[in-house]
Amino acid sequence: MQLNRISSFYLVVLFGWAIVITSTKAQETSSKVQDTSSKVQDTSSKAKTEARFKVYGNCGACEERITEALDQKGIVAGGWDREKQEVWVVYRPSKVTLEQIHRYIAAVGHDTDLMKADSAVYQSLPNCCLYREKHSPH
Repeated sequence: MQLNRISSFYLVVLFGWAIVITSTKAQETSSKVQDTSSKVQDTSSKAKTEARFKVYGNCGACEERITEALDQKGIVAGGWDREKQEVWVVYRPSKVTLEQIHRYIAAVGHDTDLMKADSAVYQSLPNCCLYREKHSPH
């Protein structure tokens, strides 16, 4: 009878330690997961910037050309509003600068409020896209 009590006591102690160890490991794992997810959230929120600026164009072909120019490393998303003559862009400043984004757009023939497109590139645009001309059909 005495032996059973001692065995039962050790069994309870061992079982109790198993619960404590398991609980502690679960808390450590949980806190590591929380730390990692907060780091991911912190970096992603700090790493992206949004900007809006003027980009001149006329039509759907202009819009397609401008948005294709935004398909660059470091640019997360972007688009062009024809009515406002404005680009919106979400980018990672660690990978691309705002000045580079203006250059990408100017390189395909569209003036921005910071850079003017090269005349030869502009003149090579289809007639409907010549936004500097007064006689543009748009």
